[in-house]
Amino acid sequence: MSTTLRELVSREIREIIPSLFSVFSSDEKVSRVLGVLKETGAYEAVIKSEGPLGLITVRDFLDVDQPSRTRIDRIWRATSSVPPTANVLEVAEKLVRNNIRAIPVVEAGNVIGIASQVDIITAMHDIQGLSGYPAKELVRSPIWSLDLDEGISNARRVMLDRGISHVPVVELGRLVGVVTAEEIVHTFITPASKTTLGERVGRRTSRFPGMVSGIMDPRPLTVSQEATVLEVVRGLKDQGKSACFMTEKGGRILGILTPRELLAPLLKFSAERELPVYIMGLSDEDFYERSIAEEKIRRIVGRSRRFRPDITEVSVRIKRSQSKGERTRYHLKGRALSADGQINAEAEGWDLLQVFDELIETLGKALRRSKPEAPRTRRRRSRR
Repeated sequence: MSTTLRELVSREIREIIPSLFSVFSSDEKVSRVLGVLKETGAYEAVIKSEGPLGLITVRDFLDVDQPSRTRIDRIWRATSSVPPTANVLEVAEKLVRNNIRAIPVVEAGNVIGIASQVDIITAMHDIQGLSGYPAKELVRSPIWSLDLDEGISNARRVMLDRGISHVPVVELGRLVGVVTAEEIVHTFITPASKTTLGERVGRRTSRFPGMVSGIMDPRPLTVSQEATVLEVVRGLKDQGKSACFMTEKGGRILGILTPRELLAPLLKFSAERELPVYIMGLSDEDFYERSIAEEKIRRIVGRSRRFRPDITEVSVRIKRSQSKGERTRYHLKGRALSADGQINAEAEGWDLLQVFDELIETLGKALRRSKPEAPRTRRRRSRR
């Protein structure tokens, strides 16, 4: 559990992701994947292919006509991945930068989980400091809405055209409900596990009959303009909602808050996270090794900042020595500067990237060992 935002952004993502998740091959049929997602209550799943990993979400099924004949490789989205040691801030940045809801977590080539915006928002549930963040500063506006008597097909089209998952429903300008992509998909697109004898497997009706009033959630989560981010985060978690609407008196919609908008307070730490890293001894041709090494150093120091937030810069000096023919031996010295001195580490070997890994691991251990001890409080003697 984190008590401050600074503690949360430094936590490893594996500490907050759920243990249950689904992985499918890209040649699976939509009907099977949709059936599993509905039965497990999940919104996304990892897709594996011969190339990169990817993700599929419930909203991606909105444009599927025949789920039993459609393969996942027609609609899934390739994404990058993150290691379980990536901190929450790194993951939040990737989700927002790439405009994705979630990202696979991979260790040693194996998928071990899914990190989503919702997981991060859930971890913000107990951070009292969020009570100082006005929600109105994060609200997204204007938003598209539908009247109570409009068709479900209109809601689906709006979602597809605008890339959204929530459409508020209004009556005389007043919010009365919300239609979600999840509700449309699970109502009108039949998964393989829910078909009956004589029914075409995965058949969907040619149209989306009915009005939005028939499938909308009549109790959307709403807050006033005075609400804080903490109120919104807790409301989403406690009521099991995926979006919150800010309204004024009378029910007129002012804007929407989804997990994406609520990540903003965490992203304020991005500028602080950019740590100066100096690597001396690499030539201009070693650009690839330099970029990898800098990223690894920032990651290990970022994780150690919960113990040593006073680290101001890190430098690595590389020395080369020729021996055994054309092979080069590397000797690396690392130094992390802090307010009260410096923390040193060394490593050497024949493979430069492997030596970098050893140096970074040693430096990380040294940083953790150097955690300042909490000052001891002396009990005051009472006078007799």
